[in-house]
Parts: sequence; structure tokens; C-alpha cells
Amino acid sequence: METNQISQSQWVKKIRIMTMAIIFSGALNIGLLAAFIFLMLQERQVSLNISRPALSKGKYETTNRQLFTSMEKLTFRELVSFLTNRDLVEEGYSKRDLAVAALVAFHHFNLEKALASSPTQKRVIEMGDNQKIEIYPGLNDEQFEAIIRYAYQEKWPLTPQGLFCLLQGSSGENTPENKTENKTRVDESLEQAFMVTPEFYALQVLFQKTEAPQEASVLLNLACEGNWDMIERFSREQSQMLDLSVDKRRRLLLSYLALQSPTAAQLLLRTDFVFALKKLEDKGILDLIGLLKNKTEESERFCVELLRSPRSDAIWQAAAMRLYAYVGEALSTPLDPKEALARFAANAIPQEAVQIAAPATSALTPTAAPISNPATLFHVVKEGESLWKIARQYKVKLDQLVSSNHLEKDRLYPGMTLKIPLENPGVN
Repeated sequence: METNQISQSQWVKKIRIMTMAIIFSGALNIGLLAAFIFLMLQERQVSLNISRPALSKGKYETTNRQLFTSMEKLTFRELVSFLTNRDLVEEGYSKRDLAVAALVAFHHFNLEKALASSPTQKRVIEMGDNQKIEIYPGLNDEQFEAIIRYAYQEKWPLTPQGLFCLLQGSSGENTPENKTENKTRVDESLEQAFMVTPEFYALQVLFQKTEAPQEASVLLNLACEGNWDMIERFSREQSQMLDLSVDKRRRLLLSYLALQSPTAAQLLLRTDFVFALKKLEDKGILDLIGLLKNKTEESERFCVELLRSPRSDAIWQAAAMRLYAYVGEALSTPLDPKEALARFAANAIPQEAVQIAAPATSALTPTAAPISNPATLFHVVKEGESLWKIARQYKVKLDQLVSSNHLEKDRLYPGMTLKIPLENPGVN
């Protein structure tokens, strides 16, 4: 009996000890869990407060200039992903504000079309090295949604200049990512997108409304063989005063010829054969022959007529070499113009067919071309030339040169055609 009581007493003690151990262990676990939760909350609070105190003190994690510098390296789609980021950067601008400005500045994003209107506010940020970037304050959530929608839904959400740069293949990675899926199909859609721009329409109207309408694909090649400043300036001039004359078309083609445009060479022969044959000086003729690498009816006839003309030996040789190159034959030496003429004249139209009355307008070469008005010259700008230098060359006043060409700024670019007024010559 006593043995049983002792045994029960020992078990009770053991149970008490185990119960206390369990209670202690549970309390210890609860304490460790509480400590863990406390530490987690503390760590989260610290991480959340990294930028907040800085904002309250007027200090920011970066500057607008620094963020723009980094955004310049981002792709189109990477910048679009920033359009939902409201984090403040500097001077009240958020990252999505800077992303919009970067899309416009670095990728030619068509912001006006995305918003269906021009932004009401614009500010300029100095980036150094004379680089300035426009930023658009005051955009609301609805406008940002419209921008995002336009960026994702449009295949080519770019300005006419952006489309032009893509057509010339000069934009590198600064393109929407869907560009690489199917090159042939995308190129066709890109061409169609550019063909509905006001700049291309102005070019198309000039050739469609004259006696020599041209296919859109030919005019597209012509545009891409020039530069954006040239076609943008031409479009602006046509919007201010529509000019569909032969002189206007001729001046435009001479400007493209100065930039070594093969399409301009073919178009000049197709639309103004007699002018090219009779009025271009020898240097202009040699430049033109050098661009006629593809054989056409006009180019072959042009070279034959040059062999019939009283041009210099250099012209005869260049024309003969081009004709022999068309048929893949070597040029006989020494050159016999009569032999070359006899060899190729049978394929060309008779000389009498091109001895038509030359138009009243006339011009020289891409260097200076008098057209219709004997008191007016036309000068195609070359690399490094300035308004002051051109005014001194023709002995005209600088302000006359500016007003005659409706120049809004002094910036010139190679290939630009300037009208030289000589009615009241004077030295600037």
C-alpha cells in the first residue's frame, strides 16, 4: 500500500515537472515569436523611413538631371513602365513626369497625338553641353492613362521626325520593341505611317499637282535620301504659301542632288530632262552621271545626248563609261565618242525628240541656279557655310537674304536651297 502511494507521488512530481517544462517552453517560444515579430516590424519601419525623412527635410534621392541621364539609356518600353511611378524626384516632379519628357526627347514620342491636344504647360530643364529637355508639368491621372494607352496600342506612337529616323535606320535601339517581329511587314506599316504625315503629304502634292506625278514609293525614297531639316522646312514653306511650280520642284531636286540622292537624279531626268541636259554646268553633269547607277530609259538617253552635245571631254568620257557599264562592257581606250555614240544611239530616241523648246526657267548647278527671274539666283548650302558667308559671296545684305527666304533662325543645313535677291545688290 505504502509502495503504491510512493509510486503515485513520484509520478505526480514527474507530471508537475513536465507540465512546468512545457509551460516554460511555450512561454519561451511565445517570447521568441514576439521578439521576432517585433524585429520584423522594426526592420520594415526603418526601410520605409529611408526616403521619408529626406523628403521632409527637402532632400531627394536624386536630381532631375541625374535621372534624365539614366533614362537616356533606357528603351522605349522601359520608359513606358515608368509612367505609373509616382515617386517624387526633385522640384515637385515625379518619375512618371520625367519619363514622359524622356520619351519625347529621346524617342520622338508623339505626346500631342496621345493627348489629342498640345500640353498646356511646358518647362525647360538644362542638361549641360547646351542640351535642353522640355518637361510637362500639370499632367493629371487621366492624361497619363491616355499616354499609356497610346504607347501600348499604337504600333508607331512616334512623331513624323521619329518615323523618318526609323525609315533612315538611324535610331538604333530607341524603337518600340514590336519593331523586330516581322521586318518586312513592320517596314510596310512604318512606311504607311510616314506617308500620312503632313511632311510627306506636302512632298506628294508637289509632284502630283504638276505634269509629272510620281508613285509614293519613289517619293518616299527621295525623302529618306535627304535629312529631316530639309523636308520639315519644305513642308513649313508649303503650308505658309503653297507653291506647285516647276521652279519649286526643280529647286527641291537640286537640293537633294547636293546630298547625292540617286532618286533625285532619276526624278530630275524624268521630270526636267531638257533642263538637266542644257542648263547644268559640267560639274553638275558629272555629279548627276555618278548617281545614275541604275539603267533606265531616261538615264541611257541622257548619256547618249551628252555624247551628241558639244560638252567637254570629261563629260563625254563619263557618259560613255556609264553607257558601257549599263551593258557590262569595258570602255575602249583611247575613248572614241563617235564609236560610243554609234554603239548606243540605236537604243536611244532620235536627237530631234529632245530638241524641244527649253522652258523659260533656267538654272545652273547645285551651286547656283538662276531660275526664271534674271535678278534672282538660287544657292544650295554646303557644309560649313553661314548666312554671312553666302551674303558676302553674292554681295547682298544679310537682312535681305533672311527676309527673301523667310528664315526664322540662322541655322543652315547642307542641301538647303536659298533664294539670292540681286535686285538691289549691296555689300553687307
